[in-house]
Amino acid sequence: MMRSNRFVGLAIGLAIALAAAPVWAQKKKPAAAKPAGAKPAPAPPAPPPMTVDLPATRKDLFSEDGDRAAAAANKLGQSRQAGALDALLDALAMGLSPSVAVAALDAVAMHRDGKSLDVLLHYAKNRNVQLRGKAVAALGGLEDKKARTAWTAAFADGDKGVRAMACKVAETRKDRETVDQLLALLKKGDEATSTALAAVANADVARRVAELVGEAPDGLVAETLGKISLRTDLGKEDVYVEIVRAIGKIPGDEAVVALSAYIAAVGEKSFRQSKREAQMLYEQRIGGGQPEGGGQ
Repeated sequence: MMRSNRFVGLAIGLAIALAAAPVWAQKKKPAAAKPAGAKPAPAPPAPPPMTVDLPATRKDLFSEDGDRAAAAANKLGQSRQAGALDALLDALAMGLSPSVAVAALDAVAMHRDGKSLDVLLHYAKNRNVQLRGKAVAALGGLEDKKARTAWTAAFADGDKGVRAMACKVAETRKDRETVDQLLALLKKGDEATSTALAAVANADVARRVAELVGEAPDGLVAETLGKISLRTDLGKEDVYVEIVRAIGKIPGDEAVVALSAYIAAVGEKSFRQSKREAQMLYEQRIGGGQPEGGGQ
């Protein structure tokens, strides 16, 4: 019964892995054929930018009602009126309660405007870890050398949540120059590195992750290699074979889930060598065998 429950859990993990597969790992469905001579459907009109009463909304930022103040920050983030960003930056410079400052930093990030640089650099050194993280996220949206220096410095932050925010920026930007920092944090056990490494991965990154088997936490390496294996742009089949073999050497349920997800993603009609080896390794695991290199 315990073994049955274990693999029910693995099946659930597989479903989650496939449902959460990033866009670059999903096969595109062919577009439906259009009738000859048909005109393309017009694009839906863009929603009009939010207009706010700037003096009243600026005043609300300092309301004693935290929800009201946070709502004001959100409105200013969505507005593209002249003065909306300035109102947020002025309020942050003057000082807001931590909960309202979090909302204000999120709102500043919506603008992606270089004039916010100095305020964000200041908050990136704040003692409050939540404010530091929000500032790092906002800095990641700016195309500026100082901003880049600040958000990449967050890989070395003492707080795991702030480091996770730096990983998220690297993932969003698909910034391959951060691979060394991401691998160092993977070795340390930071979970946020998994999706980030998958987002920036190529064949060399996959090889470097595989080299961490036995050095980084087993489950995290298996999860990361599993996500990388779902990419369709890694090049030759040999790359996928090596990833599958590396996963097969890792003990633990995460490796089984990764193999299952790869088999399902490739499809049952595939005759690829990597799929055949993944299937063999998977069957060895669920049958109670342990591939060479795994276990004690």
